[in-house]
Amino acid sequence: MSEANPVKKITKQATEKLFAALDRADELGGELRDYLQDRVATDPRYVSARKRFAKLLGREFVSRGEAEQKAKVKAEKTAAAAATTTSTKKSDNKSFGDPSIKAQIYGKKSCPWSGRAITLLERHKVDFDFVDLEEPEHESKQTGLSLETRQNTVPYVYVRGQFIGGFNALFEIERLGQLEFALMSAEERAAAPAHLRSIVISPRPNTDEVAPAELDVPSDA
Repeated sequence: MSEANPVKKITKQATEKLFAALDRADELGGELRDYLQDRVATDPRYVSARKRFAKLLGREFVSRGEAEQKAKVKAEKTAAAAATTTSTKKSDNKSFGDPSIKAQIYGKKSCPWSGRAITLLERHKVDFDFVDLEEPEHESKQTGLSLETRQNTVPYVYVRGQFIGGFNALFEIERLGQLEFALMSAEERAAAPAHLRSIVISPRPNTDEVAPAELDVPSDA
């Protein structure tokens, strides 16, 4: 038994070393295989040869690098399109009118019709906001106002967030005795007498391209 034990021990050690060597060889083989596959897939010479061969067969060969680049570009375009869509939706939902403010005038200090709209509201002691579109920080708003209102001239007048038109529209609401109702909040309108609730404030945008000074009747500038 004493002589058999050393032999058995040596045999066991040799077997373990053999298996360890085989495992390492397999591991190295896998690493070498992966390295060669990666090198072949990205090596410009191999890629060029594959493209020429594929062309002879009437096919197209796309390398791994090209596929990854296409996937990256596609992902960037998708993200950009999603961001644009989100931005457009937000822009579409945005209005220049604010229902919490009784009246808003987007006009120009140099425009007499903007001044008349301001005077009319001041005469009725109405709290209002005025935005001068001639100021650099507000110049870009004119395009958005024109698109939203379909009106080409200033001032743009909003009453309780609703666009009504320019000075002529505001003057007409005053002439019809509807200004007080137009300036009411939604809650105030709901609680108003029935004869007032029947009033409909309709927008009257001014789309005339002719300058007011050239007209015989008042018009917006």
